[in-house]
Amino acid sequence: MRILLTVFLFASLSGCAESTRGPVVFFLDGAGWYASGGAVENGLRKAGYKGEYEVFTWSAFLGPAQDHFITAQSKIVARRLAGKIERVRKNDPDGAIQVMGLSAGTAVILSALEELPDGVQVDNVVLLSPSASAERDLTKIMQHVRRNLYATCSPHDGIVAALAVNADGRPGPPAGEKGLRMPRKGDAQTQAAYARVINIPWQPSYVGFNWNGSHTGVTSDDFIAGVIAPRILSAEPFPLDRPVLERFAVGSER
Repeated sequence: MRILLTVFLFASLSGCAESTRGPVVFFLDGAGWYASGGAVENGLRKAGYKGEYEVFTWSAFLGPAQDHFITAQSKIVARRLAGKIERVRKNDPDGAIQVMGLSAGTAVILSALEELPDGVQVDNVVLLSPSASAERDLTKIMQHVRRNLYATCSPHDGIVAALAVNADGRPGPPAGEKGLRMPRKGDAQTQAAYARVINIPWQPSYVGFNWNGSHTGVTSDDFIAGVIAPRILSAEPFPLDRPVLERFAVGSER
């Protein structure tokens, strides 16, 4: 019996280690919301994704307000996610790591990227209906992203439109309303960073992918499979992408 218990404990501890090699997706749900992970995974699988998929639990399980106003800004939570990413990257330097999040989960992602050591990168970041500030400077964050950072936004998102405080505690409108904005006085490094920051604004055609512009509807498996997956599962540039830098240059971001 003691031998069996020892074997069981060893197996359990081994399973807790980040031994993943190959593609991995980390998904963070919204504040007090725990129902989107399955739809996001289904969408990726429909698009042909065969790698690891993990829902990173960051909620304090004390309700949406606690998560949005307090837990989403916790350095402890951010460092926990950063540590997980760092261990996976150390184990597999060339494997693809995608980080996706909904609503306040996006604030945790951005803080975690800031906590990563120099040289540690994920491949793509997807912010779905982000309740983090549209004006947050992403220059340093993008040093930890090999390819692109995407953010969906919608004028029909009643939840982000009603926010009094962003989940990351930063000033400015929520990014999920009108998209991320590049700092006006950005230097060459900032411009290079925002050349890889891409907003995905809602459009009527997305109703065909079961996203009507609502806050959590953006996690529809059809939308993930048809709109998000082609951007992050292929190594080729997506032809319809238009970076924030380009939009800023023609004055359409404000």
